[in-house]
Amino acid sequence: MNHRLPYRNALPALLLALLGYAHAAGRANEFDGLIEPSQTIDIRSPVVGLISQVNAARGGVVKKGAVIVSLDTSVERSAAELARYKSTMDGAVKAGDSRVQYAERKYKRRAELAEKNYGTAQEREDAEVEQRIAQADAQSARENKQLARLELDYASAQVNQRQLRSPIDGVVIEQGQYPGEMTEPSDGKKPILRLAQISPLRVSVLLPAALYPKLKLGMKAEVLPEKPLDGRYPVTVTMIDKIIDAASGTFRVHLLLPNANGALPGGLKARVVFSELPQ
Repeated sequence: MNHRLPYRNALPALLLALLGYAHAAGRANEFDGLIEPSQTIDIRSPVVGLISQVNAARGGVVKKGAVIVSLDTSVERSAAELARYKSTMDGAVKAGDSRVQYAERKYKRRAELAEKNYGTAQEREDAEVEQRIAQADAQSARENKQLARLELDYASAQVNQRQLRSPIDGVVIEQGQYPGEMTEPSDGKKPILRLAQISPLRVSVLLPAALYPKLKLGMKAEVLPEKPLDGRYPVTVTMIDKIIDAASGTFRVHLLLPNANGALPGGLKARVVFSELPQ
């Protein structure tokens, strides 16, 4: 009986050791990561102007294409209205066409009279010159009208340039300037707004260099956010850094985390499980 006791006492220890080994092996493909916005964008004005309205505030949701900042456009709108009126002016074109028609009839009569020896060659040449001048004046009137249309397009673009639209679906994470302030296209000043795209999110993780040849674009993994959030979320490898940091012996990987309902915020720590990674 006594010779079996050591064996029985060793069995639980052996099972515990095996379980511990399995747990360690299960964590071999787990790494610390950070859930980040897929992109962060600073909204700045392309021109110097007075901010008249900001249609979004910190924490607010913005839609792609929506006007989120308006600059004062009183001068530009006046220029656009002037250009629009000039583009509709047809008086010079109609007058030019009328002069062309008259000059053509006059030249035709003088040419017929000259052929019948009732008029001189000089009179016919004078009528021909008048016809060409009238045609040139009519062409100039049409060109001026086209120029007015181009001026309208330019003035309208100047107005639209002062309506800043969101380039993404996202949230406002910072507001640096407010209505009544002058803004300018300078990196030295705070942006008017800073936007973050959280659908999808990006998971950033550092991996040891030994895994570099094993990792492939499109590889699937799972993300486990830190408390108080929970759950397991599928992600896909979308970027593998082409440079390995020699000092740390690591390289960076980005994974795409769908977040259509916006349930997950950016800035969370997480564990990334690469179940498809070869052992």
